[in-house]
Amino acid sequence: PILTNMLVGYMQEDTRFVAGRVFPSVSVENDSGTYYLVTKKYFFFDELEERAPGGEFARIDYGLSTATYKTAQWAADQASADEIRANSQVPMDLEQVALRLFAQRSLIRKEVAFATDFMKTSVWATDDNNSTTDWDDTTSGDPVTDILTASRTISNNTGVDPNTMVLGYIVHQALMTHPDMIDRIKYTQTANESAIEGALALIFGKTNYLVGKGTYSNTNESAAFSATAIIDDDCLITHVDPGAGLFGATAGKTFVWGPGGGEGSIYSHYDNDRHAAILQHKEQWDQKVTATDPGYFFA
Repeated sequence: PILTNMLVGYMQEDTRFVAGRVFPSVSVENDSGTYYLVTKKYFFFDELEERAPGGEFARIDYGLSTATYKTAQWAADQASADEIRANSQVPMDLEQVALRLFAQRSLIRKEVAFATDFMKTSVWATDDNNSTTDWDDTTSGDPVTDILTASRTISNNTGVDPNTMVLGYIVHQALMTHPDMIDRIKYTQTANESAIEGALALIFGKTNYLVGKGTYSNTNESAAFSATAIIDDDCLITHVDPGAGLFGATAGKTFVWGPGGGEGSIYSHYDNDRHAAILQHKEQWDQKVTATDPGYFFA
C-alpha cells in the first residue's frame, strides 16, 4: 500500500539563500532603463568660503552621471498528462509538487547569478586575496582586524558604515571555530549555531549577517548527482540601504519588471494537443551593482 501521509523530498529552506536579501528589489515600469548617480566627490569637498557683508557668494556645484539596467526573463513550464494524473498515487497534488519545484529553481537561479556576478574579485572597490591570512588559519588569520579594516575603508570612502556581511557556509564555520571568536563569545552566548551567528553579527557590527548555505548541481540529468556550494569560501562586506530610492547610497538593487513575471509568477492552462495540464513560471529581473565603493571583498 502507498502511504498517503508521507512523501520524502529534498527541498532547501528559503533561508539557505541570500541573494534575495542582499540587494533590495525596486519595481520598474520598463524592462530596461537609465538612472542617475550624483558624483560622490562633490559631497566631500570643503568649499564654503568666508563672506563679507555685501560680498559675492562662492559658487559650488555638483555633477551627475548615468547608469543603465536591463532585466532578463527566466522561465520554464511543467506538464502533467491526463494519464499521469489519473494514475498518480503521490500523496500530494502534482501541481503542488510542481510549484515547489519552481520555487526552488527560482531561488537557485537568483543565488547562482548573485554568486557569479558579485562574489568575485574585480567587482568591488577593494579586494583582499591574501591567502596567507585566511580565517581558517588559527595562527595567522585575524578576522576581527580584517573586517574592522574593511568597515573603516568603506566608511572613509563613502560616508556610510557597512551594515551587511555576506559569506559562504565554510567561512562562517571557520569564524565559529576561530580561537579569537570563541574567546569573545564564550561567556556571553549559549553554544548553538543560531546564537553564535547573532553574536558574530554583533562583534562585527553588522545588522545583516547572511550565510549562504544554498547548494546546487551543475551537471545534467544523465550525470550522477553532485552538490556544489553556490557561495563558497568568500566574504563580502558592504552597505545596503533597503529604502534607497531618492538620494540613498546602496551597493546594489534588484530591478524587477512586473509584466515579465516580477520576482516570480505562475500561469496555468490546459493543452488540448498534449492532453496535459500545463503550469508555467516566469520571472524578470536584473541584479545590479549601483555603487562599488561600499563593497570590500575577501576572496
